[in-house]
Amino acid sequence: MGGVQTVRRVITYLLLLAMVVIAAIGLSGLLERGLDAGNVLASSDTGGLAQSLAFSLIAGPLAALLWWLTWRESAINRDRASVAWPLYLVVMSTIALLTSSIALFAWGASLVVGEAHASGLAVAIVWGLVWLWHYWMWRHPAKGPTRLVGVAPAIASLVGLTFATGGLVFALSSLIDSALDTFGTVVASGPAWQPVVQSLIWAVGGALIWWWHWFRAGVRRQSTGFANVLLVFIAGFASFALFAFGVTLTVSVVLQLLTLSEDPLTVTLDPLGVSIASAVFGALVLVYHLRVVAGHPVVIGKAVRLVTSGVALAVAATGVGVTVNALLATIASPIVGSTVRNLLLGGISALVVGGALWWSSWRPGRATSAARVATPGRRIYLVVIFGVSALVALITLLVIGYQLFSFALDGASGESLVERIRAALGLLAATVLVAAYHFSLWRHDRAASVAHEAPRTIGRVTLVTSAESGGPTEALVEAIREATGARVTVWRRADAVADEPDAAALVAALDGVEASTVLLVAGAKGTAEVIRLED
Repeated sequence: MGGVQTVRRVITYLLLLAMVVIAAIGLSGLLERGLDAGNVLASSDTGGLAQSLAFSLIAGPLAALLWWLTWRESAINRDRASVAWPLYLVVMSTIALLTSSIALFAWGASLVVGEAHASGLAVAIVWGLVWLWHYWMWRHPAKGPTRLVGVAPAIASLVGLTFATGGLVFALSSLIDSALDTFGTVVASGPAWQPVVQSLIWAVGGALIWWWHWFRAGVRRQSTGFANVLLVFIAGFASFALFAFGVTLTVSVVLQLLTLSEDPLTVTLDPLGVSIASAVFGALVLVYHLRVVAGHPVVIGKAVRLVTSGVALAVAATGVGVTVNALLATIASPIVGSTVRNLLLGGISALVVGGALWWSSWRPGRATSAARVATPGRRIYLVVIFGVSALVALITLLVIGYQLFSFALDGASGESLVERIRAALGLLAATVLVAAYHFSLWRHDRAASVAHEAPRTIGRVTLVTSAESGGPTEALVEAIREATGARVTVWRRADAVADEPDAAALVAALDGVEASTVLLVAGAKGTAEVIRLED
């Protein structure tokens, strides 16, 4: 019976998603014609009008019918605890948010240059209403999902942060480029200010989306597994990578200026705006989220450090590969052109910046200490880095072998062997160094007597409680997760229970329990019942 219900849910929500998307496309087309007062409703584009009418009048009622069938009290009560219902809301609300925000920001940016079209506004309005509808369903106290509750707002906050950071980067880079083009005088009229204002529209809109979900919807306070992964991604990877990219490119431009590059000054300075803006806003986003990480469990901070070490290592390894590539190019050709010279300076910049960032985040002098060896996830990190670098090295060896045989069989091409394999040799040198270092650390960790991670006696805890959604429930989940390391799922009781046990009592009830799956029922008068479940 459970399998039948699962198939029913998957088919129902896939159909509902398809019908909502099709109906929204049709309504957007009709609204566009209504907003475009300069054209007759059925002017020359009869095919487009027919499609919009068909999508709206056929898919629309079908979507409404499917939604009514799923939204009924009897149906939604069965689906609230399933994965299908929250997955549908996550996918549909993310699609609607992306479509409406991109259309709205693009329409606002086109207003700056006087090229706004009704299509952008129509898409923004219709898909914005679709997003509001799904936001209301997600927040519904009686029919909202009980699983994956924080996934949709967390993704929405990431979308807003991406728009805001990207808009600010392009706005500042446009200002810097304008200042450099006019030798320090920023023109405040004409086309010079237009890209700045257009980028600021994206930045402000994205900031509003991020602010609403981060603070109002409570993403900042979430402690679920997905929210933690998102925080590690933003602080450890995305913002750090943006900062490293900006600093590396800035250092490369400075080196070209100091070594009197043969390229025209405008060409040399062209990447400076993007590089400075990326470094500035990457650093700001990084610093803010590191402060947020400091308020989370220590394991989150350690995970962020591992990810930043991996990003910095990738930058440094790229620098090694590019530097070796450029040095081999000087051997292959005695006359070094500006392209090879800039390649060498870019490789040195990546090596210096990536090496410095990796040294500060990884701290190789203390890499073999007992505290570092016991870091959760360290073995996984070492295996991943070693495995990826070894795989790339093997592929590079195949490329070098192919080029060797190709050169031997076709020596009349006129191209030297070094010229053919210099890029692959640079990549091989970098990956071999990375693989050798991390393999040696992995062998050291295996020989060490230090336990890497606390043993997990419970794999998954299903908590049955009547505590209110939000802060109270999240506090219980966080306490259980920190004490057991288990994944926690919350089932909310339909009836309220007086004097439920607090977090300490629930954790105490799980003390000494060993099972892959546990049902933890918070009862009345501070009682807690633990039920071991079969796999």
